[in-house]
Amino acid sequence: MQQNHIYLRNLDVDDLFILSSLLDHPKLNWIAKTLRLTPPAIAHRLRKYREHIPEFELSQKSNNSGYTLSEKTEQFCIKARRALKTLER
Repeated sequence: MQQNHIYLRNLDVDDLFILSSLLDHPKLNWIAKTLRLTPPAIAHRLRKYREHIPEFELSQKSNNSGYTLSEKTEQFCIKARRALKTLER
């Protein structure tokens, strides 16, 4: 649990938006369009999360319609969303 706070501290606001967006619609193109970033930029961020955050696990759906989040990843994204809401206050 304490470890999650360390990872959240190392994220920038764009990261928080990406992680929060994964909860709503875990599809790379949708997230990129919503955040006005390119799909390769989103893919790069997702790779960064996988490399640096042990509990970050995504698997691509077989029909290529987005990603499936593991339970731990979903919880991490929820914490990122809370952090983002705190910043918006």
